[in-house]
Amino acid sequence: MHRSLAILTLALLLASPVLAQTAADPAMHMATLKSQLAPGKQIFISRQMDLTPAEEADFWPVYDAHQSELADLVLRRRAAATAYARLASLDEDQATELAEEMAEIDMEEARLNEQTYSRMSRVLPATKALKYLQLERQLSTLLRYELAANTPL
Repeated sequence: MHRSLAILTLALLLASPVLAQTAADPAMHMATLKSQLAPGKQIFISRQMDLTPAEEADFWPVYDAHQSELADLVLRRRAAATAYARLASLDEDQATELAEEMAEIDMEEARLNEQTYSRMSRVLPATKALKYLQLERQLSTLLRYELAANTPL
């Protein structure tokens, strides 16, 4: 548990070499990432992971399970962003509930990533399991970036 948490923490702290050519310009990085997702997330992940046929057989079921659980968090994150956009009309209790929901989403995403790393590292080398988590982190950042662009301060 401690080992996987340490590796997960390392993954969250490291900057990914994916799209390194745009690292100096975060907006360009996000635009490039979004354009690479145009053919679809699975295609993007497949290209980035560079898995052997044997690894693919083990990878995709873990990926599918992760995506299934992640879908709910994405919906909740979008709903929270929409609710936040109405901040001026929220009362104190609603604002507190929204703050708690946003924190819970973040914590559940961290738990999901830890669980996925644990499962993934049983079927792939640790470096590839870590790479997958970093790709998911990039995509989560893209979602947050897009939500932030459309959410008033």
